[in-house]
Amino acid sequence: MKHTVIFLIMLIGSFSICHADPDLGRFQDMEGIRIYGDHKSASDWYLTPSGPKLGKRSDGSPDYGLVLYRYLGRSGTGDSGSFRVRGVLTLGLDRSQKPELSAKIKKSLRLQGIPTPRLKSMPVSKSLVTLIFAGQQDSKEYAIRWKTGPMVVPLDDQFSQILWDAVEAGQTLVSISLEESLAGVRKKDEEWEPSATSASWVVPVEMDMKNHPDHFQRMDLGGRMKVGYTGLDVFCFDFLENLEDKLYAKMVEVSIPTTGRDLVETITFKADGEYRSRMEFKLAKDLDRPYRYRISRIWQDGTRETGPWQEKEGETLLDITAYKKIEEPGEEPRESSASEP
Repeated sequence: MKHTVIFLIMLIGSFSICHADPDLGRFQDMEGIRIYGDHKSASDWYLTPSGPKLGKRSDGSPDYGLVLYRYLGRSGTGDSGSFRVRGVLTLGLDRSQKPELSAKIKKSLRLQGIPTPRLKSMPVSKSLVTLIFAGQQDSKEYAIRWKTGPMVVPLDDQFSQILWDAVEAGQTLVSISLEESLAGVRKKDEEWEPSATSASWVVPVEMDMKNHPDHFQRMDLGGRMKVGYTGLDVFCFDFLENLEDKLYAKMVEVSIPTTGRDLVETITFKADGEYRSRMEFKLAKDLDRPYRYRISRIWQDGTRETGPWQEKEGETLLDITAYKKIEEPGEEPRESSASEP
C-alpha cells in the first residue's frame, strides 16, 4: 500500500511537470489565423478561435430573435401599477473554420522543419460579451468559450424596452462585441508563469421587423392570467450564461399562504431545459399577500445547497438568476441578488 501511494504521488507530480501550455511569446500568423507554439513541445501548436459571424436560419434569413416579456401588476396581486420587462436576444453565431484550414497550417509548419505538427484549440479562460446599441451598452462575463450555435443574451428592463421601441420604429443596428481571454504562459527569469492575452471581434446585427416579423415576439404575462387562479412566470438564465461553475440543476420552491397550511410548488431548471417556466397554483383566490420562495443548487458532484426562505410581494414575475454585473473601473464587484427585479 505504501509503495502504491508513493507511485501515485510520483505519477501526479509527473503530470504537473509535463503539463503543456501555449507560449504567448511565440506565435505565427497563418491563413488569417494566429497560432501559438507550445512552451515545451516544438510539435504542438494552438489555434486561436475563429471570429464569430451571424449565421442563417434554415429559410436563409439572419439568425437572430428578440422576445419581450412584459408584466403589468394587478390589484388582485397587490402590485397594481407596477411594470416589469424582461427581454431575451438570441443570436445564432457561426465560428466554424474552413475544412482545409488545418491541412494548410500543418503543411506550412512541415516546411519549417516540423515533421509531425499537432494542432490543438487555444484555451479560453473567460469571455466578455457586450451588447451595444444607441450609445448604451450592457456587458456580461462568461467562464466559457462561445462556440458555433445560439448565444442567448438576457436584457434588463430598460435595455429591453428601448431596443423593442427602436425595432418597431424601423431597422435597427445592434453590435455584439466579443472579447476572449486566451490562457497560456510567459517566461520570466527562466521560469514559466501563467499569463493571458486577448482577442476581440464585433458582430453587427441588423434587426428588421418589417422583413422578418417572425423573429420578434412580445408576451404580456399578466394579461393571460386566468381569473381565480394564481400563477408565476419563473426565469432562470444561469445555465445560458454559465454563471455558476459545476452547477447541475437549480430548483426553486414557492410557498403560497392558504388557510390551514401553505401550498408549495417546485420548478427545476437544468442546462438542457428552458430558461422560463410557468408555475400554476389552482386557487380560487388571487395572490393578494406576499409569498415565500427559496432556491436550491444541485452541483455536478451530487451535493445540494439550499438557501433561506425569502419573501416577495405579490408580483407574479420571479427571476432567480444569480446575476454577476460587470462594474465600472474603481467600483467594487458585486453579485446581484436573485430577488432583485
